[in-house]
Order: sequence, then structure tokens, then C-alpha cells
Amino acid sequence: MTRQFICLIAGALFCASPVLAEKVGTETIKLAKYDEKNLFQLKRPEVALDLKEKHEYYDIRGTSLTELRKQMKENGTRWNDNHTYAALTTWNIRYNYDINESGGRYSVASVKTKVDIVYRYPRLASAAGMSEQLAGQWSSYMENVTIHEIGHKDIAVKAAADINGALSSLGNFSSRRELNNVVDRVVEARLKTLKEDQIRYDAETHHGETQGAILR
Repeated sequence: MTRQFICLIAGALFCASPVLAEKVGTETIKLAKYDEKNLFQLKRPEVALDLKEKHEYYDIRGTSLTELRKQMKENGTRWNDNHTYAALTTWNIRYNYDINESGGRYSVASVKTKVDIVYRYPRLASAAGMSEQLAGQWSSYMENVTIHEIGHKDIAVKAAADINGALSSLGNFSSRRELNNVVDRVVEARLKTLKEDQIRYDAETHHGETQGAILR
């Protein structure tokens, strides 16, 4: 049984004042299997979490803060909320679980979540003509933007791990349909919380401003 949930987490919100901001790699996290004394389920389900991260870039040019902001406003990502984002993170959570039947009872035999993260950042196409001071400002800005965006990723990964934990802890049910319905409700509730957590994170950090992700 496979499900997926896709959502965008807005990162660096461009505004008229200073720009706010909110490795390509693969990581596999496996959680331990352990014995559980249960009449219908002798072992707790094995769970795993696969994480993939990808970076995308758009080029900008400029020799002043004003030019850099203008370039990010023109080349950043326009989203369906009518805002242009200098940087953003999207994530896609998919989950798959196998069902075990024993004695007419049904339980989760194994569960696996996959999290695909895509970051989109601005990138200097050329530093020609840029002052040393501006280059330093840009470097610091991008370091802090990255910190903020990784925060969004961490929240999504935690949600996936929580889904693993919740589904692997379910008991046994009288039918597959009953089990599937419970799984759907559990996951829906956790994803709702995830959305709230991401919104709260941006509110608390002012889209990364309190983390230094502001170009000024």
C-alpha cells in the first residue's frame, strides 16, 4: 500500500525591503527491529526512511545590493500565493506499508517512508566588479539561507519518522479495510501537523531573518 504527500515550503520571501530567505545526496535511515510479545504479531514492524536531497539554482548578477535584490525578484520563484521567493524548499513524502494477516487479524508488517527534498537557491553567475564587502555580505547571506532551508527539511524528515513510528505501533484489526482506514487517519493528522509546524517555523524565524538570512 503506497501513499504520497507533496507540499511546498516557502523559503526566502522577496519583499520591497531587504530580501528574506528563508547537497545533492542520498541518506538512508533505518530504525531497529525488535521483538514484541503479541498473539498476532511476534515482531514489531521493520521501518526505514529514505532521504534524497537535490539542489537547483538560478543565476543572478549584480555589483550592488539593489541589483542583487532586483535580480532575485525577477528570477526567483513566483508561487501561487502571488509572492516571489528568493529561495524555497519543496518536499514530497511517500509511504509504503505491508500488511500481515494472522488468525484473521491484520497488522502492519513493515513500513517505509521516502522523503524527496528539492532546494532552489540563487547563485552568482559572476563576481566581477563586486566589492569585497558585498562579496562577504553575499556569502554570509547564503550560508544563513541554507541554515534556514535545512530547518525546513529537518521538520519534514521528522514528520516522516513520526509516520514510521505511528504506523509501526498500530495494533491488529479485524480487516484490511479497517487497518487501511486507521493508517489514513493517522497519516493525515501527522501531515496536518507538519504543515502547521512549517508555518510556525517561518513565523518564528521571520522566513530566516532571525537566523541572519537577510541581505542588507
